[in-house]
Amino acid sequence: MTAEPTTTPPGAPPVGGAELDTLARLTAGLDMHRSSAAPALGVRELRMVDGPMGVASTRLDERDTALLAPSGTALAATWDTDTARRVGEILGEEFAHAGVDVVLGPNLNLTRSPLSGRSFEHFGEDPLLASALGAAWITGVQSRGVGACAKHLVCNDSETDRHTYDVRVDDRTLHEVYLAPFEAAARAGAWAIMAAYNRVGGRYCAEHPELLTRELRERWGWDGVTVSDWFGTHTTRGALAAGLDLEMPGPARHLGPAAADAARSDPGLALRLRESVSRLALLSRRTDRAAGPGKPTAPHATDGTRRPAAPPAGGEAGRPVTPAPDEARARRVLRSAAADSFVLLKNEDAALPLSPGPLRSLAVVGPNAAHPAYQGGSFARIPLRPGVRTPVDALREVYGHGTVRHATGVFPQHRVPAFSPLGPRPVDSPDERGFTVTYHRLDPDAGTAGRPLARDVRDTNLLVWFTSLPGIGALADLPAGPSGLVRASCLLTPVTTGTYDVHLAGTGDVRLYLDGKEAGRGGSRAEPEDMMGALLHGEVTHVPVELTAGREVRIDIEMRFGGGGKAQGLSFGASAPRPADAVERAVETARGADAALVCVGVTQDSALESADRAHLALPAAQVELIERVCAVNARTVVVVNAPHPVDMPWADRASAVLMTWFPGQEYGPALAEVLAGDREPGGRLPLTIAHHDADHGALDTRPAPDGTLRYDEGLLIGHRHFDTHRIAPRYAFGHGLGYADITWRSAHLRTPGPYGGAEPDPETVALVGARLACGPERGGKDVVQVYLSPREADGGPVAGRPEQQLAGFAAVRLAPGEEREVTVALDRRVFSWWDERSGAWRPRPGRWDIRVARSSRDVFHRFTAWLDTDGRLRPGPAEG
Repeated sequence: MTAEPTTTPPGAPPVGGAELDTLARLTAGLDMHRSSAAPALGVRELRMVDGPMGVASTRLDERDTALLAPSGTALAATWDTDTARRVGEILGEEFAHAGVDVVLGPNLNLTRSPLSGRSFEHFGEDPLLASALGAAWITGVQSRGVGACAKHLVCNDSETDRHTYDVRVDDRTLHEVYLAPFEAAARAGAWAIMAAYNRVGGRYCAEHPELLTRELRERWGWDGVTVSDWFGTHTTRGALAAGLDLEMPGPARHLGPAAADAARSDPGLALRLRESVSRLALLSRRTDRAAGPGKPTAPHATDGTRRPAAPPAGGEAGRPVTPAPDEARARRVLRSAAADSFVLLKNEDAALPLSPGPLRSLAVVGPNAAHPAYQGGSFARIPLRPGVRTPVDALREVYGHGTVRHATGVFPQHRVPAFSPLGPRPVDSPDERGFTVTYHRLDPDAGTAGRPLARDVRDTNLLVWFTSLPGIGALADLPAGPSGLVRASCLLTPVTTGTYDVHLAGTGDVRLYLDGKEAGRGGSRAEPEDMMGALLHGEVTHVPVELTAGREVRIDIEMRFGGGGKAQGLSFGASAPRPADAVERAVETARGADAALVCVGVTQDSALESADRAHLALPAAQVELIERVCAVNARTVVVVNAPHPVDMPWADRASAVLMTWFPGQEYGPALAEVLAGDREPGGRLPLTIAHHDADHGALDTRPAPDGTLRYDEGLLIGHRHFDTHRIAPRYAFGHGLGYADITWRSAHLRTPGPYGGAEPDPETVALVGARLACGPERGGKDVVQVYLSPREADGGPVAGRPEQQLAGFAAVRLAPGEEREVTVALDRRVFSWWDERSGAWRPRPGRWDIRVARSSRDVFHRFTAWLDTDGRLRPGPAEG
């Protein structure tokens, strides 16, 4: 990918003077979340908020609560575009009500390695599945008049050194795998696309003409706005010439005034400015809240309500108010989506469902029963609204308090645990809950804090400030040395005597005081290059503190910092003393119960933006708990609350295994209803679960010493690698069980035109599917999956190609006793390969095996067919 930026053709209209300055100003953000405006040019101020699981607080404030939807991986596990679209619609209504013009989502990168820290946002490991689900989500959001900004173009598939690594990938793999979801987003009409931080083929994505102009504009015919990732631009001329329309956040660094200066000496760049502003004007019209419902203003605009007068933190007057989504309806949609994502991996002897009627006792153990992980640790973290129920609370509602016996056994291993369970009270308002937070300037000579410049009450353990702090002002205006101080103070009355573990982390010098006496220090004195990453996964200091039950103590946590950075953050938490026999109590609770539920998994802050995982193993204590409970209770169900594959050496000993991902706010009720049989576990795996970590085709996410990250596995990621190399997975891509008795009766292959006789369709090459019948006892869901395998004339595999790849799918819900034919349309594209020499898609004439399957390893029927040189498919006999 070595194409150079084009320049203006001769005779282009000149741009200069004040007009040039205005055009250039619009290509740079106004502040952290807003773009600049020029009403005379039709460009409104656009409010951009992080996503995609909900409306992230622009202040990272726990008081800005919002709906929390299932993560990308969970939605991918539904294998249902209707579910993804409905979730997108609900979130679109929520974003519109919050005054958002553009949501930064969905994340269309792929889970190349299961160690990727941010893979919870991805739609799994397969490009076709990610394309379909991502496009459906975009359609849902934009139907409510809110723009979707698909991210991160391209190959930001892992987090280690994400700002600098240089992906080396062949052109065929790039187009067939990693660009595919973005092309689907562009063709679905996404109104914006975000460039990734990393480099591809030596160029940063934000200044990559082959990506931003050749692919998006010329090959795909896309007319939306390209946006940099936050602080992701590097040069003025390179970004503008490549086709970047908007640099975020503001104030301007490389675009804005700098772009005007560059354009004055280069007419080609001046034309680029004019093109960028025209696209910003189009985005302004598409998201125009004043247009009113049902008045599309651009080709991709659709009917829907518009934005409110103000965002959660306050905003502009005079904007029409969009009603909030109906809370009850939103919860129903999110609960249904969560249950639809749960994948029942194993169900021996019909261990599930656990009908509440005959069940006299249900043991619920494990860290994630009372402390679930609803979402991942990123700057798009959503503060939950009141009333969200944990799994154990929801199980008590369904089964009865007397039936459910709860014992944690193993406690969650948070990077920084919450302080709130210990009951902190602000020092100056002890009837409230949380911390008194004060902001001070430091005396540069004495190093002491002056009077508070601002005060707040916060009930959180994570305080983050971008660009400025209350009372103190802009970080850029502070001296580099220690010049500012934040203090979080509370009163605490312990209920248990013993050693408490206090956690401290921050981007400055952090100090802990107990009743005015220093008790420990932590934090980071050096500002790393990736400040945003340091806020999420920097070093944590543990301070043991002895406290006495009933004796009030004052706790002060201070952070001293200097200026010049992009952000500052302070994180703190504490865990109470834990009983030494907690595991024994849990095992004994499970021993005599009719059934045992072991809820294990990760913590919210273990799946992180800016940091990848080291392994896929659950904590050793969780594995021990699973094995010991399985040994004393023959009906043990293991629920895994993790957004990625985990090692499951214990799976053979459990009666049932349920994978639940990061399922959003309705996790507890959805889980209880699935376990009780009131809902179907509707999910199928969107990724492969291996026997061993080393079985994955791409595992290590670390770049080489020279900064390159080589995608040497080529096309063979995920299930393609397992299938091609004949490696048996523990649970295959596409696998999932249900409760309903659904029988697959027959398969069919029909082709349009002279070979099949069906109605001709210029895009459809084949209609493939199966006839399914549901038993009379209960309805349920299944997913018909179609895989294509190119073969040589003698039936052998084609060298250099995957053994098979997903070509289409259809989710179906059957009523009791219903029988239905399910058909998947296959278009020309799935029978084509990327031709690197011509730079285009070319159909591959010859023999193809078409596999109708329940998963990548559970094939129901095989058909043989031949693709003619004119792109028509000639069916052969079914192989059974």
